Amino acid sequence: MKNKIFFLISFLCSCYSIFSQDTANLKSEALKSYKASTSMDYDAIFDTTYPKVFDIIPKETMKEMFQQMMDNEQFSIQLVEVEPNFTFGEIKVIGNQKFCLIEHDNRMLMTFKTPMEDAEAMTAIFKKSMDAQKVSFDKDKNEFTIELRATIIGVSDELTKNQWKFLNKDKENQLFNMIFDEKVKTELGL
Repeated sequence: MKNKIFFLISFLCSCYSIFSQDTANLKSEALKSYKASTSMDYDAIFDTTYPKVFDIIPKETMKEMFQQMMDNEQFSIQLVEVEPNFTFGEIKVIGNQKFCLIEHDNRMLMTFKTPMEDAEAMTAIFKKSMDAQKVSFDKDKNEFTIELRATIIGVSDELTKNQWKFLNKDKENQLFNMIFDEKVKTELGL
């Protein structure tokens, strides 16, 4: 009987230790992903991205898309590093994969290259389309400051060698739906 109790306690302690290490690794990797994004270090961004994303959009194409989105004829965007204030959801095991929904604060500066005609209308558009919590416009700089809570989806599986990798969650879950099946979507509440 003592052996069974000792075995049970040892098993529970090792499970707790593995879970704690997994959670610590998740937090560390999420911060790495956040910092890569705010610095626009494409190699670091790609290193923290769930690899199946590149089956849909090759790295070079994604890099070109980022560059075009961040600076074009109409505007430039700068991501500003702030305290991310991460909120980690429950780590869910679905099949042979682990998932975690993670929210964090985001701030970006969007500077227009021609004078803004209707800043109020653009403010409303940003609030609605991006679920932005706060949008302000600096007329002198012709620049919007947009603050919002973003969600990333952490995935750990055989493909990632059981390391946490991430993909951004958009409103319609378009990229997520191209990679994962309906069962995963349902179990994550997406």
